[in-house]
Parts: sequence; C-alpha cells; structure tokens
Amino acid sequence: MYFKKYLPVVLGLIVVGCNSSSDSPATPLDPTDPVDPPVIVDPPVDPEPTPNEPSFGLPEGVLTVASVNCTQVFSSTSALVDAASKEMDAGTTLCLADGEYSGDFQLSFGGNGTMEQPIKVAAEHPGKAILKGGEVAINMGGSYAQLQGLIFDGVEYGSNLIATRFGTNDLCHNCRISEIAIIDAKAQDDYGILVHIYGKDVWLDHSVISGKTVQNPMISFNRWVDDSWDEATKLAELAQGIVVYNNYIANRPPANNKMYAGSSDNDYEAIRTGLSFTHHYPGNSFIVRNVFERIQGEAEVISNKGSNNVIAYNTIRNSYGSLTNRHGNSNKIEHNFILSEDYPLAGGIRIADDGHSVVNNYIEGARYQNTSHHGGIVLLGYDGAGDGDNGYQQVENVHVANNTIVDSVNSLNIDGGGKPQQPKTVYLANNLIDKAIGPVITQAERGMLPDSTVVGNIFHGQAFSDDDAVPLGTAGIEFYSANLQRGTDELYRPSDSSPNLDAVSDYNKGDFADVNLDMDGQTRTEPSSVGADQPLTSSVSLKALSFADVGPSSYQISKPQATMLEAEIINPAFDDELNAWTNNGAQIAEASESFSRSASAQLSGSSSLSQTVQLKANTRYALSAFVKGSYQLALGDIAKQAGVVTGDDYKWVSSEFNSGDATEALLTLSLPDAVTTDTDLVDGNLGEFRSNSGSSDAWVQHEDSGAGLGDVGSSGDSAFSDSGSTSSGSARIRFKNSASNHDFTATPGLSQTVANIPLNTELEYSLYYCDNKGDSSLSTLHYGAKDSTGAIIAQAFAHVKDLSNAPQGSVKSCFKQVTLSFNSAGHSSVEVFAYMQIDTASYNDAAIYAHEQFTDNELEVRIDEFKLSYSAAPDAASEAFFDDIRLMSRED
Repeated sequence: MYFKKYLPVVLGLIVVGCNSSSDSPATPLDPTDPVDPPVIVDPPVDPEPTPNEPSFGLPEGVLTVASVNCTQVFSSTSALVDAASKEMDAGTTLCLADGEYSGDFQLSFGGNGTMEQPIKVAAEHPGKAILKGGEVAINMGGSYAQLQGLIFDGVEYGSNLIATRFGTNDLCHNCRISEIAIIDAKAQDDYGILVHIYGKDVWLDHSVISGKTVQNPMISFNRWVDDSWDEATKLAELAQGIVVYNNYIANRPPANNKMYAGSSDNDYEAIRTGLSFTHHYPGNSFIVRNVFERIQGEAEVISNKGSNNVIAYNTIRNSYGSLTNRHGNSNKIEHNFILSEDYPLAGGIRIADDGHSVVNNYIEGARYQNTSHHGGIVLLGYDGAGDGDNGYQQVENVHVANNTIVDSVNSLNIDGGGKPQQPKTVYLANNLIDKAIGPVITQAERGMLPDSTVVGNIFHGQAFSDDDAVPLGTAGIEFYSANLQRGTDELYRPSDSSPNLDAVSDYNKGDFADVNLDMDGQTRTEPSSVGADQPLTSSVSLKALSFADVGPSSYQISKPQATMLEAEIINPAFDDELNAWTNNGAQIAEASESFSRSASAQLSGSSSLSQTVQLKANTRYALSAFVKGSYQLALGDIAKQAGVVTGDDYKWVSSEFNSGDATEALLTLSLPDAVTTDTDLVDGNLGEFRSNSGSSDAWVQHEDSGAGLGDVGSSGDSAFSDSGSTSSGSARIRFKNSASNHDFTATPGLSQTVANIPLNTELEYSLYYCDNKGDSSLSTLHYGAKDSTGAIIAQAFAHVKDLSNAPQGSVKSCFKQVTLSFNSAGHSSVEVFAYMQIDTASYNDAAIYAHEQFTDNELEVRIDEFKLSYSAAPDAASEAFFDDIRLMSRED
C-alpha cells in the first residue's frame, strides 16, 4: 500500500520587521480564505515522496520544499521589481503579498547567494500571489537564486517566460524554481519557451506547468554553444546537473488549431534536454517523478538529447508519441509508467545511441500504427551519424530488461526507422509482453539483433513476428500468455491464473547492474519475475502518479482545464462487451478479429450499435475509431464518415465536424449504405515508380526525349507521404531546356490500363497536379480515360490558374487535386491517362524556346496520387469492426 505523509503548513504568517511598499496594494486576501479557482489553499496537500521511495540519485534538497522567510513584503509588482537587482545580498527574500496582480512583470534578480542563504523572490504565502495578464519575463542569475510560490495565470510572454541567465556566459548556477504554477500563458509570437534552463545544478520542482500551443518545448535545457568557443567555454555554457522533479506538466495541444498533430509536426515537446550537436556532452541531469498529461503536440513527449541523464519514475498519460532518447549515451530510463488511456497516437519508449539502461518500465496502450519509429519499445537503426550529428547514432550496449508492455501495437520494434544498419549488442532480458495487437516483434526483416543476449523473455499477442527472419521459437523468447489482469490500481499484473513467470537471473549483461527492484519499488526476491512487476507483499513505494500526487507542497491548485476534451462515450472500447450501446444485431468479435484487449464490436448486414452522446453547440469535434471492413460512423445528421479497410489490420480513421445547434446526437456504428471502392489501379501514389527510378510495369510512359517528344521520369516531390511505399515520389513531365529539337505539339505523360471495372457504374478519376509556373503557365493538364481501342471515353483539361481552391497536398502544396466523373458503360477495363499539353495555339516554336518558362525552369509539371474509384453497396458478406471510439473537442 502506498502511503503519503501530510505535513502541517502554516499559512498567513506575518513577518515581523518587513517593510511594505507604498505602491497601490493588490486586491487583499485573507490568508485563511480560499482563493477562487484555479487556486485552493485550504487544505494544503503535500505530495512529497514516502520515506522509502528510491531517490534515483537525486540531490537530497530537492525532495522537500524550502520555507519562505520574507525580508521584505511588497503589495505591488512594480515595487518588487524596483527593489530587485542582479546584485542582491545573500539571504535576501523579496516577497509579493497575497492578491491578484495585473500589468507587466519584467524581473531580473540574483547575486551571490549561498546554499544556506539563497537569494529569493517568492509569494509571501505560496499560491496566494497570482499574476493575471500582462507580459511576464523573469531572468534569474548569479548563484543560489530562487523563485517560489508565484502563480502565473493567463500571462503573456515573449521568447521566454522564465530564464535562468542574464546573458551569454552569465548563467544561473545552483538556482531553483519551486512551487510555481504557469497556467495557459499566452505567447506573443508563434514560438517561445515557458521555462528556459541555463547553467549548472538548476532545479525545477513541485510546480504546475499547463497549456502551450506555440513552437518550442514547454521546458528546455539550453545546451547551445558556438563552434568558435574553446572547449572550456563550451563546457561552461552547457546546462548540466538539471533536476526536473515532482511537477505536473500538461496540456500541450496540437499546433495550428489542429485536433490531432501530424507526423511532420516538430518542436512541440514537453521537455527537451538539449540539442543534437551537443548531445554527447554529459548532462548529468534528472527528470524524475513528474506527471505528463495530454502532451499531444508531436511525436515526442520527452526529447532527450544529452548523455548521463536519468529519466525515471515519471507517469505519461493520454499523450501523443514517446519518451524518446533522440540522442545521447549512457542514460537511465527506468520505472516510468506510460499509460495511453487509448489515445490513438500514443507511443512508448524510443531509443537511439548507446549505453542505456531501459529497465522496469510499464507501457500500456501504444497505439501509433503508421510509422516504424513508434511502438512499445523501439530500438532505432543506425544511419552512420556520429557524435554531434543530427542523424541516428548506433544503438549498442543497451540493457532492455524487466519491462512490461501490454495492449500495444508494434510492442517491440527491434529495427526502427528503416535505417541502413541494425541495432546491435543489446541485452534483451526478462521482458514481458502480453495482449499485443498484431505481431509482437516488428521491423524484423533483418533478423534478431546481432551480437546480442536474448534471454528470459515471455511474449504473447496476435502474432509472434512480422517476418520469418525472426521466427517463432527464437532462442530466449517464449510465446505464451502471461494471463495478466488488472489490479486494484488498474495496471496489468500477474494473476492467480498466470503461468510460471520466473526470470533468468544469471545472464550476460555486460557492465550493467542487476535489476534489484520492480516497478513498485519493491526489492526483488529470487527467483525474480519477468516483466516490471514481481508479486510481493512488501511495502510499495512507487506507483503510477496522477495530478494529486505531484506539484506544490505548500498549497493545492485545482487541476488545470484541458484544451483537448473528450466527450463522454460509455464503453467506447467495448471492454464491457456491448453494454451501454443500443444493440441491433451486433456482437463481440472473436479475439483473433479484435483490435485491443480482445474486445471489439463486429457488425454485419443491417446490424448497428448506437448511444446518445452530449455535445456543446457550435463546437468543432473530431470523431475517430479503429475500424476494419466496410464501416460507417455517424452522429445523427451532423456527421458521417464511411469507407472500406481491407486486410487483417485495423486502421485509425478520423473526421471533423461542427455541432451547429445540436446539444446531443445519436452516435451510430453500422455498415454503410454504399462504400467508395478503389479499383485495381496500381502504384497510384507513384512510390514504386520513384523507387525504381522512373520505370514501372504498370505505368506506360509516353515520351521520347531523343526525338523531341518530351521526357517522363520520377521526382522526389510528393503530394503526400506515401504510406506503404519504400519511397515517396511523383512523376515529372517536361521538355528539357538543354534540347532544341522539341515537338511541342507532343503530349508526354503517363497512362495505365485498369482491369476489373464494374459495368455501367459511375467512376471518379482523380489525381494531383503540380505546376509552379503560375497563372501564365504555358502548360495544361489533359487527363481522362480511354476504352480498349484507344478511343476517349471521358476527358478534361486543367490549368493551374483555375485550381487555387482545389484540395492540395500536405507535403508539397503546389499539388492540386483534379477530378473527372464518367460512366463505365460496357467497359470492363479502361486506360486512365494524364498528359502535359503546351499552348502551341498562342505561341510558335520560336516564342516557346525564347520564353523564360523554358529557358529558366524548363516546361515541367508533376503528377501524383492517382485514384479510380466507385460507390457501390457493400457485399452481402461484408462485415464491420469497431474499437476505441473517441469524440474530441478543442477549447483554447
């Protein structure tokens, strides 16, 4: 059982001898009165650790919060700013009286403090001095400068809200930021950092930091250096010995008002511990005992880019992406709890570089399907990058032991990212994977990790591996279920029905230490157990943390309002079978057909599931689910999405809508009345065409550059990232400016014959077209379809000047979609085509050769993302599968 100690906190002390400012006072507060939300100060909560909680090497002083002993109390922020300086005396504590303050707060303070006599700016009573509005910029410098107890609610900030330096080479050392709260601070630009940590041995602890929408991390360790500096100067400038402890760090929504972040979004982490080009310098820093919740801005929650760091005993909840060791060696990533709470883009732990200990981590619900960089635990491949490079350093000499991964996709990704070389020399020991979605081991094409120790692992899921290069029966891995069940703390643990889970105790682990604790902080006994948990009766000292377990000790702040909100859907993942749903003929799918936790909904024919959900009027929502088969999700008449997902794997789908006047709607899961079905058009995204350097068995290239009839080749430009292809690309059509024998009446381009076309059916043909030459372009796209004799069935022409409002590509926005509808009539096959046509009616050859479009950039366009589809009733044998239904809204 986990017990907390509660310490009495005396509020409302009057400091004898303190001189108050003569400026206008803030709104007075009686220290015994409760403060309006977001702050509650009575009763206080002390989330400090239990006495037997492992310290993970933390400096002892950070475990408790210092008292505030004011030498002077001010009732206005301007008076406090005037009294502060960069050369304050050791032992000075300037306090802001209780109250709410508006207006700007531009504060620089510090000096030569000592451990016994720090220099401090603080709330007179922590949690009762609240800055609302105005621009805040706080710079701390010198040594032993401290900031404590202030609340920043909706303030504005520039490049930094708090920075621990006065300037380059003038950093704050042995400084501390404690018991602050930053709630929904508003950036003045499209970038900015809330807490920018410079210097050595700086602590950020017992605080609440919530809400940030712009670029740059919420918290950043500054490790920038100038290449012209000598080595001593570089080392002096690097942030080292940083401690981030016992904080609540939350509500990092997607950028640009999106509902879900995109795979290309970057620089939206919660914490970044450095930069790529200084990652090999020791960080000697700690990120310990923090709660990260709703960090949904990008694919990394924590981005570690330093060496010799400890990232331990953190809890990540409802967040996008992974705890990522992007760069840096010899880091300890241990005892973390990563709980997706079914967030559809959740990851686990991602590892690059060497020398790490990845031990006793509990990972539940990794969901991110669409990239090889994500999963439960991902060991990334090596691309040749060295120290200081921005690539991917070699994963080697890494101890991955006694981790538990449950209910996850890509549970163990052993060669992530498609890099040229595999991870190697990995000690993969006594890990437990259960209830895996799809293959347990992924990215296995190059076989098991070379030069590695693989012992004592027990894995189970819907399949063993995604490639026969790592077959069932691989030494060191048993494939059977551990029969994990949820405990009273809602974590999956061994149960009475679990088989023998004894660990291998004596194995080659190089220079790494034995695993002597489990995820609960209990001392393991022999024989120990595989996975993060060993069932023991001794005192539990570690647990999955929540908001109430961290943050300030001297006061309690109400939990900050989330930006991304989840509408209540009862039993959205069918863990309680079909209860709470109105059931019209649906059933629970067999475990082999389910997505997560062996429980998905299966529908056929006219069956359906429905329940009423509450909405906010005039609010933007995103409705999503993991689906397979012919599916339809509908919210009354407000929103509907339907489609077909073929194959054995579920796909996450999402669509947005506005609720309008509705305050409730009937959510219905069913098969669609009609589905959009793709024909057998091959390599429509031209990824294979690009991989094969512009050759294809499916596409016919209409060209003859030598005869002056144009050139058709491949391009690395793409409308979208081509999922499932080895390379993203498009086709480039041009008349080269290096030649002078062109027949500009020729129409170079691509075509493909598509078979198995249903007769007498309305077809839609579409592609994406890129022409960068603007409204006066000499080029026009001629596209359409021909029958088996070459006669044109349907055709259209598109010029770039007419496509400004057309749907555009997400990778290259110059790509605009064009469409053409036609009836197949009696044709069971059609030839789709796309040609470039030059305006020879307005320009003769001499004018074209002299035109800047030809001389400067060639006459060139690109085409991509071909589709030929039709709408039809689903087959009588069609089925639909649904899981993890989610309805999100956003309130900035």
